[in-house]
Amino acid sequence: MKKFVGLFLSLFLLLGAYTPTTFAADLNFCDQYKGVKKIWWDGMELKPGQIGRLTVLQNTPLYKVTGSKKVFVRTLKKGEFYRIYAFKPGMLSVGGGYYINRDSKVKYETPSKTKLRAVQCIHNPYGSKNNPSELGEVWNVKVNDLVDGQRQYQITMVDAVTDGNTAWQMLENANMFNDPPPAGKKYVLAKFRVKLIKFEGKTFDTFDVNPAMFEAVSKSGVVYDNFVPVVTPDPQLSEIYEGGQTEGWVAFLVNQNDDPRIVWQRGNPDEIWFSLK
Repeated sequence: MKKFVGLFLSLFLLLGAYTPTTFAADLNFCDQYKGVKKIWWDGMELKPGQIGRLTVLQNTPLYKVTGSKKVFVRTLKKGEFYRIYAFKPGMLSVGGGYYINRDSKVKYETPSKTKLRAVQCIHNPYGSKNNPSELGEVWNVKVNDLVDGQRQYQITMVDAVTDGNTAWQMLENANMFNDPPPAGKKYVLAKFRVKLIKFEGKTFDTFDVNPAMFEAVSKSGVVYDNFVPVVTPDPQLSEIYEGGQTEGWVAFLVNQNDDPRIVWQRGNPDEIWFSLK
């Protein structure tokens, strides 16, 4: 498998009709945290899911909040520190369903975006198996491959078909000789777009984008065979030169009741996982 290093640019919201979003999840940024177990923020460990911290300026009550019910638990003492994980109107959560009033008795601070990204890098990086990329998100990837040279490209999952009947109808229309799925199986389809921004190849002049670069992985973690002998609908993925773009469908044969995830370049440092939802 070939090695890449990925990064993602800032998220834009969907406005009206479908518009691809862009993320800036810099996998180069995450490289500096390989092997790091904890991220520190002014002497306190920044935990996954933590959005801020609270300093008690004056003794303040701690409440257990369940729905609209608010029950006093104890008093937090001046000078104590607590991690904040969520908030309600006028209240801050210290975890476990416990809240304090957000008023002048406490000081609330938030970590830098760099710190939050660092925590995500070591605990649950975006585009990973447990936190897959969503439809329409653009990944900007850079790689310096010892064999193939330097390459920069964008990859996006632009469409997905998870209904087995619809996927099979598309495949049957694409080629009458395509085989229907065996009993207990179904086809799912995903369409990817790849744009080659910069390319300084050592061996080839083109970047060959093909279905073998993608694999489906079941909900239970089983990797499906990525060789699916069918002709996919147009458009189809192809080789591209610098400045070129290719877009095409990839077919996967999976268990009938499964909701698989798709992974690009599995096993490489830049592997990116996609959710079909």
